[in-house]
Amino acid sequence: MVIGSQSNWLGPVAIGGVGGSGTRVVAEILIHLGFYMGKDLNSANDNLWFTLLFKRPRWFLENSEKNESQIVKGLSIFEKAMTVGLQPRHEEKRFIMAATLEMMTKGHDYSGSGRGFWPIKRAITLIRSKKPDTSRYIGWGWKEPNTHIYIELLDKYFQNLKYIHLIRHGIDMAYSSNQSQVYNWGTMFGIKLHDPSIPLPKLSLMYWNEANRRAITLGQKFLKERFLVINFDKLCMNPRREIISLIDFLRLDIKCVNMEELERLPQFPESAGRYKNYDLSIFDKAEIEAVRELGFVVDN
Repeated sequence: MVIGSQSNWLGPVAIGGVGGSGTRVVAEILIHLGFYMGKDLNSANDNLWFTLLFKRPRWFLENSEKNESQIVKGLSIFEKAMTVGLQPRHEEKRFIMAATLEMMTKGHDYSGSGRGFWPIKRAITLIRSKKPDTSRYIGWGWKEPNTHIYIELLDKYFQNLKYIHLIRHGIDMAYSSNQSQVYNWGTMFGIKLHDPSIPLPKLSLMYWNEANRRAITLGQKFLKERFLVINFDKLCMNPRREIISLIDFLRLDIKCVNMEELERLPQFPESAGRYKNYDLSIFDKAEIEAVRELGFVVDN
């Protein structure tokens, strides 16, 4: 979808993945390449306008046509805020107020994070959004891990969307403290979140397998050549190769890129390989094999 004078911009380019997959690093790379990623970002480069508008699991649990129309309305608001400045109409203000009240009441994860004044701050910056200085950027996009949930609807709305999906070693992530997506979206995949007989790491790996397979299936089906999977472990092991692949995907001129600067951005976190400190017998063989099938080595 083309907006006014932004028609010569590249994008949008969206980045998503299961929480903790390394999306922050790829967002940093895009920022270095000259992409506008939003005005209201947190330290992980999450676009908090997207969080406010779209971290709403009930839309998918109810699965109605009305909810799809609401998502489209949210995408229209988000696109305007990111490209031309919002200047919201009455119905757009109502939509933002509803999202704000829902976030104030429920938060945006199982611990209630995001309650209180947090969503009000997001709503204020969203409503006051201005047209970016397009002379400073080559294109636009956003990073918010939960974006992968919306792949099919994003493809319907944005004609030229490119989507980058990050995956990181599933068993490492099963022992992460970042489990918000499991609780927010797990029910979509039939995961029994409140069964005390199932350890949280096992629930986490179940979600990791199902969410990544869904994202890859939808990306390949709808986006095709506009869909890219980046293995975070490979990005850290061989930054140059993976960054060149990303630059090719974005169709940028590599001669205009400072590769040395970009190669310094991906670094293995201290938590890499932490799964080796745990007893993996809580996982089924099929669950571990699924991690291998998605490109990761599992020593057990």
